[in-house]
Amino acid sequence: MIDNLTFKDKTRQELLTVVPSDKEEIPAFLSAVSRIGGSLEISKKKLSFVIQVDTYEDGLKIVELFQEIYPSEFELNIETAKSGPRQGKQICSIVVPYGFTKQILFDLCLMKEDGGEIGEFVQGIPAELIVTPEQKVAFLKGLYLACGSVYVPSVSADEKKEGYHFEFQIDDEVYVDETAGILEDLGIQMKKSERGESFLLYLKDKDSVQKMLILLGLSDSAIELQSIIDERETANNLNRAIICETANLDKTYAACAKQLQAIGEISEKMGLDELPPQLQEVVDARLENQQASLQELADILGITKSCLNHRFRKIMEIAESL
Repeated sequence: MIDNLTFKDKTRQELLTVVPSDKEEIPAFLSAVSRIGGSLEISKKKLSFVIQVDTYEDGLKIVELFQEIYPSEFELNIETAKSGPRQGKQICSIVVPYGFTKQILFDLCLMKEDGGEIGEFVQGIPAELIVTPEQKVAFLKGLYLACGSVYVPSVSADEKKEGYHFEFQIDDEVYVDETAGILEDLGIQMKKSERGESFLLYLKDKDSVQKMLILLGLSDSAIELQSIIDERETANNLNRAIICETANLDKTYAACAKQLQAIGEISEKMGLDELPPQLQEVVDARLENQQASLQELADILGITKSCLNHRFRKIMEIAESL
């Protein structure tokens, strides 16, 4: 049977096997899932809380955790998302029982209690739910299930991503900044950017992505990622060795070998994503056309040979500085 699962799919499946089991940690997990995917709805003059997740399997696991605390039946529905980042996709909706709606909102610190009634939404991450390192990890697991993604190069035909990438996509900047603070406490520094109306926390360094997977308890995924890294580095080293061996034939191959060695140095010590876009364009072209002459490469890029020479000098200088 052909395995059509992407690396992201596999990590999310593995996550369902390592969700928190301690009742001190479960609320942190559920709070993250509920904050990202939850919404209040009025049906038959009653207030209900609905949580949207990607798959029915996600819904079953979340209901299982809710039932550790609240002894009740939760309704699961498969439907098409009408709005939000999942718009148009098949999702699973978890409907919280009417009798537990207020209690869950208060217990998960999603809303302030106002004389027993629902009051204001709580801003940011509830500090009382993430006191211990274990609670912080539980929170991050819930956040990954609700709005996390990870991509690695050349894993599946379905994944068109290049390079290593891990992200959380969140619509609240305060929540994003406080999440970044939790990660810093646990030894991971993520970068922040905007995507449309949402905010991203992301990693692009392979070692940092692997560290994040380990932090989330995704050991099988971390091992698979290491295998991918090893395979790519072995292939890159082999390509470099072949090019260096043939570089003695003439100046074209010699120059090409030096350029590829410099690119490899930058990739290993700094990361190619850190290069300016113009230099990244040159790097990509050289990696795809390893035996092309400087003039052939300039023609491919649509620039002059002089301009290409200048850009390669910049790349060589960066490599030497490392």
